[in-house]
Amino acid sequence: MTTHQLELRPIDKLRSESFFVPRYQRGYRWTDLQVVDLLEDVWDFVRDKKKSKEEFYCLQPVVVARHEDAAWEVVDGQQRLTTLFLILSYFNSRFVPEHRKKLYSISYETRSGSAEFLLEPQSSRADENIDFFHISAAREAIRLWFEDKTAHINDVESAFLLDVKVIWYELEPKARPVEVFQRLNIGKIPLTEDELVKALFLRAANFVGEDSRLLNLRQMQIAHEWDLMERRLQEDEFWYFLTNQRRESNRIVFLLELHATSIKRSDGQPWRGLDIFHIFSQRLSETDVFAWVEWQQVKRIFSLLEEWFRDDTLHHLVGFLATRESVDPHASIKTVLQMASKAANKRDFRQALKKEIFSRIFYRGQARNDEIPAAELPGYIRQEVRELQYGSDSAAIRSVLLLFNLASLLESASGTRFPFGAFKREAWDIEHIRSVQSDMPLRVDEQKGWLNTFVDYLGGLVRLDSSVQDFQDQGAREFIEKAQTLLKTEKFDSESFAAYFKRVQQNYDPRQNPETDDSIGNLTLLDSTTNRGYGNAIFPVKRSKIIALDKAGRFVPLCTKNAFLKYYSRHVDQMLVWNDADAQAYANAICDRLITFFTKENPQ
Repeated sequence: MTTHQLELRPIDKLRSESFFVPRYQRGYRWTDLQVVDLLEDVWDFVRDKKKSKEEFYCLQPVVVARHEDAAWEVVDGQQRLTTLFLILSYFNSRFVPEHRKKLYSISYETRSGSAEFLLEPQSSRADENIDFFHISAAREAIRLWFEDKTAHINDVESAFLLDVKVIWYELEPKARPVEVFQRLNIGKIPLTEDELVKALFLRAANFVGEDSRLLNLRQMQIAHEWDLMERRLQEDEFWYFLTNQRRESNRIVFLLELHATSIKRSDGQPWRGLDIFHIFSQRLSETDVFAWVEWQQVKRIFSLLEEWFRDDTLHHLVGFLATRESVDPHASIKTVLQMASKAANKRDFRQALKKEIFSRIFYRGQARNDEIPAAELPGYIRQEVRELQYGSDSAAIRSVLLLFNLASLLESASGTRFPFGAFKREAWDIEHIRSVQSDMPLRVDEQKGWLNTFVDYLGGLVRLDSSVQDFQDQGAREFIEKAQTLLKTEKFDSESFAAYFKRVQQNYDPRQNPETDDSIGNLTLLDSTTNRGYGNAIFPVKRSKIIALDKAGRFVPLCTKNAFLKYYSRHVDQMLVWNDADAQAYANAICDRLITFFTKENPQ
């Protein structure tokens, strides 16, 4: 199995090379701004006093293929190579010819004269063609940039030669350069991080000393296992169990990043400011590091993640922690990996996960030295949960409601697992079960939308059974007719809508108590799309929407469905009203479930 060869090369190592720019490449087109940006980046690197000796500044890939006469055909990276040549030429211009450093050469299949002009750009010839114009402008931008840095020019030159590196990507002999060029340039599909790291693992230099047969087997196995891992991570249930990050392709980067966090510099410190390609490049270049062994470490992490996913308890515990929002989308899994490495057995690991969950919900991530005694834990949980208020404690409420669902599934004998994929794709968040009175729509478009939703609900009641004598059903036609009148009015009457809204509440939710409206007993998880459709709807409308979603096979969190079906209520004679007794019973159910979850012993 032959593969593309890849390595990091300092610019100094390119000086003996010859490059050939084929006809399918366009001419040099970098602007003054791009040239100066490169110089500024390297200048910042030179002045960085915190950088270690091992750090370097890296350019994007230079993709090459073997050409005749020992030259390299430039498939991608011509702009960077030309700019670097102009910068190195500027350094050489300070010396007489015999003391100048040898530089790499660039020749062109077309655009005759460009190679000669590149050696000695002349502003007087800049108008001869577009290539000359851009080369001349770049040369002038370089000269002007160095005007106030003459005292530091040696430092900058040293950095460019030794500390500036390119990702040298050499295509295998059988590769077709034109097709690669079309992919990288015409299709605008760049080499991705995972492709570059994969090339690092598969390069033949990693397996020096092994016979060709074993080399091919090693390469084939890594490539095969790489593809298997990517396909597994493409399964949304597995992917969203691990992270909140929305990523459609190259998901194996997640796995590589997890392993990269454990890779240290030679002085034992973590790498600072490097992407995963450069971390792996440094790691695999160390003399005592073997690519095959390093790959086994990546596989070990993947196997551990799969084990957690398959285990019903760990699926819910780890999945809960991975739903926490963070600047680093992988922070929670990194923490869990550290916890797993310290745990003596699975029982201790589960207990550690529960402690972490408890801390994130009730301590809001704040460190506490004292541990709540077991006898006081139920009272503490009840008090903390019941004091939560919508708005000020929204993050904690969302966590409590999610854990309520997970703990309920763990206690059930059904074996049903929480679908983190559906939960995260549809963006479920907290919302009121019974809309508060102050939530009456204020904008005309919102008021019309509310009316249409309510009319649709009432129409369903009439169609189901027009002979029902109950006042709510008997009066449905009247409410429909009044709503249609409001909607057909040439100038919408918001005052009439307010009166209509109040009358609907009096008929369908007569026992409103503002003091409990923002408490945990009146809150549940609703998906944002559905919620936008009925945000201020009365309880029976919301209930009918949830039932319709469930009937259609759409994901609805277990406890959300149970709440609207009044599963937690003692008295269910008023199915179209969510009253204080319902809210109290629901809040009690949440507290009871969380108390059981945090006090129940884990099996070995």
